[in-house]
Amino acid sequence: MMLNGYLQKWLFFISSYFPLYFLMIFCKIDYSKNIRKQISENWVYFITLSVFILVSIYQLIKLFLADGKKAKPLPKKMSISPESEALMNYVVTYITPILSLEIGNTPSMITNGTLFIIIGLIYVGSSVTFLNPLLGVLGYKIFAVTDFPGAHHLISKLSFDELEKSRNNQEIVQQFRIGEGVYVIKNKKMEMRREK
Repeated sequence: MMLNGYLQKWLFFISSYFPLYFLMIFCKIDYSKNIRKQISENWVYFITLSVFILVSIYQLIKLFLADGKKAKPLPKKMSISPESEALMNYVVTYITPILSLEIGNTPSMITNGTLFIIIGLIYVGSSVTFLNPLLGVLGYKIFAVTDFPGAHHLISKLSFDELEKSRNNQEIVQQFRIGEGVYVIKNKKMEMRREK
């Protein structure tokens, strides 16, 4: 089963920066100098990013193979509104580490590490596990919802119109919870085709 609670939120936060970890590894290496020496001199930096990459991969696998799926219609009275702007605002937090981080510069490392922790505390405290740029890259969309018991946001590859049609026609969809008040919605027909 998927982990719940505080730890789960932190794991989602770490995975939300998945693309950034690769950028921070490849963009912060001086390729005109000895790469192996740079890695050995800054091993804590590179090992930390490598661990974060592994955590992110684990989280993504757990997300797409999630336990606890329920096949049922969306609530008839539910109202949906697209909310992709929140995701774009979150992407802005990628910019600071890329522009300001200096490997080997202790004050720079401490400043960026502190910033990462502060953003994490806000992310976890606000239960915004739906803010994950990688999901956007993979084609998922964010929707704010009301009158959906236990949920305030949905994540789905289905478009707004498709979700509305599914709700109106009371079609069966796959639903599974990935965090506090956040559900992933998948088309039941698509899931059945994949299983075959």
